Amino acid sequence: MYKLKIRSSKSALLTLTRSHRWSDKMVYILVANKYLPYKNGRSRILYIGTTKKGASRPAASAVNKASEVFYKLHGVRTIDVHIATCAKRNKVQTWKQLESALLDAFRKRYFELPRYNKVRPKPTEGLFGVNALQKLVARFEPK
Repeated sequence: MYKLKIRSSKSALLTLTRSHRWSDKMVYILVANKYLPYKNGRSRILYIGTTKKGASRPAASAVNKASEVFYKLHGVRTIDVHIATCAKRNKVQTWKQLESALLDAFRKRYFELPRYNKVRPKPTEGLFGVNALQKLVARFEPK
């Protein structure tokens, strides 16, 4: 019986960077290395999601969705995870409101949801500035 060869990747496949924005309740944006066509333009945004009910492992939530994308989307080699957070308010799940507001801003810009979002939560008006939401969505378009 012969010995099995061991192989290892030369570079890191996953790098986590500590951030003061890291919390249990946050929104994450999955961004591909290439631009994807949408009805009204192109964007690198694949998915906008939230850590469900304040999950204690936000990285695991993002990695699960990213691994699904790698198997289905041709040409995507890297996926970056960007975090979006906001201040807290009493008796308001602001991170869920931020997710729905970002999805609504994306939908208004491209006339459809990001490629891997299925359900659009109802946005709440007035919690976030429209310009700030549009600027965040536009960060991932071609210049």
